[in-house]
Amino acid sequence: MTNRVSVLMLLCLCISMLGAGCTSPQGPQPTPTPMVTPDATTPVPAVESPVLIVDPRLDEMTITLDAVEREDGQGVILKLKVDPKGAAISRDGADILTTFFAYNSADKPAGYAPASADNVRSAMIPYRSIFFTVYDASVEFTTDLPRDSEIKGLDISQDYVYGAVVWIRD
Repeated sequence: MTNRVSVLMLLCLCISMLGAGCTSPQGPQPTPTPMVTPDATTPVPAVESPVLIVDPRLDEMTITLDAVEREDGQGVILKLKVDPKGAAISRDGADILTTFFAYNSADKPAGYAPASADNVRSAMIPYRSIFFTVYDASVEFTTDLPRDSEIKGLDISQDYVYGAVVWIRD
């Protein structure tokens, strides 16, 4: 019976120690500081090709731009198609100035895309400007960049963007 009493007394002693807080850590506990996770910077989306900047006065025309990489890997051939079907065009036609361009994405800031022909010319990227008149029939024009440009810096083995600025010549 003494064993039983000893075990019961030991058990009561342990319970009283737990209830009295003797097993809690000594001293004041620091308040936990919340972890601040820095906001991830929103990545700038990549510019999608083709970048087609069209004069609003040409909205009635269907204008498309396609690209085919040259077989020798030295550039890209851009093809612009202008279909005036349904557009109100004067007898003299619509005089259009088009500036084709292409550049490597890594050479420009993230999200860069020219907004005008002047932006293209000042950006030091391969470009070519052509002038043509649209009457009542579809027309197609091609250019080979960087071959047709004075600026030759385009590596099609890297990510690149191509486009055209199509504007009525005033």
